[in-house]
Amino acid sequence: MKQVRGQKVFLSNAVLSSLINTNYGLNVHSVERILSIPKVYTNGGIFGFKNANELNDLPFVSQCIKWIKQNGFPFIPSVLPCKNGQVYFEHDNELYYMEEWVKGKDILFADLPLIERIGLALARFHQAAEGAAPPADSFRMEFGKRAEKLNRIHQDIQRWKSGYEAVPEWTMEPWMLDVLEMRCRLSFSYLDQGQTDHGRVKGVLSHGSLHQRNILLNTEGEVYLIDVESLLFAERTYDLASFIHYFAPSYQWVPSVMHRLIKGYHRGAREPLSYPEWRHLFSFLAFPRRMESWCYRHFDHPTEFSYFKLLGILVHDQAKENLFKQYHPDILGHSFRLFAEMAKGRKQ
Repeated sequence: MKQVRGQKVFLSNAVLSSLINTNYGLNVHSVERILSIPKVYTNGGIFGFKNANELNDLPFVSQCIKWIKQNGFPFIPSVLPCKNGQVYFEHDNELYYMEEWVKGKDILFADLPLIERIGLALARFHQAAEGAAPPADSFRMEFGKRAEKLNRIHQDIQRWKSGYEAVPEWTMEPWMLDVLEMRCRLSFSYLDQGQTDHGRVKGVLSHGSLHQRNILLNTEGEVYLIDVESLLFAERTYDLASFIHYFAPSYQWVPSVMHRLIKGYHRGAREPLSYPEWRHLFSFLAFPRRMESWCYRHFDHPTEFSYFKLLGILVHDQAKENLFKQYHPDILGHSFRLFAEMAKGRKQ
């Protein structure tokens, strides 16, 4: 979904001010650049000014945000409508939009009580999103497609291996391909026994990109989920796995991160995760979307940057191996009851 440019904006402050006044009727007081995203201070509030070229379905995203807020989860930023009622406008063949800027601090590291609170917030986000879903043919519809996707990835890895031509400077590529193949097989094996029981796997409108910079604590200590433009309809463990992928490394991948996150999630969910959903959780952990995205970027269109990026991702991901040994697909059934008991929590 995301390309190299992303949502970055490179317009001058003068052009920004003029466009915002013309399209929103707001006067700009000052502009601050945060990772190439203008943080715009206006007479009507503070907003992020973003590029929308990769968000042709931004009206759908905006409607989902409204739906989630109306259903009791207000802790996400809204898209600001233009004066003409549209959610974006065009300038020099580029699309732009503005969204609320949430005041808060990034969660670069989280202690276990905060991890539990984030799990609770995520459950409430999923619950508030019930009833919202993209069209069946949308790129945002991923629910029920995990096994098919992994099969396709495995075929592509075999294609890359069979057509491999060594690059002297990229000595780790054969190892990278072997790791990708092993992880793809492992990811599928977690699903294998649960495929006939997919009815017990719940699909939800998911955040889609739950990492450190997309979770904030506001001044009241409330958990905000920002940058929701990556929304996906997927298995509800997609978001849980994404959070674990980014936060568990600081805990050396001990299971307590998962236990506390899911304990909090169970407090806010209508029903606990089923055994097939646990299998999906480990499948997402074994072959995360970040790994999938960069393996295609490198082996379909190799560059020096993509080589070192993918290499770094695979090296970093090796720390998970002990977790997969402890909860291997062959023994996961025996571990499930203890795992679920440790993650159990009362509803509030």
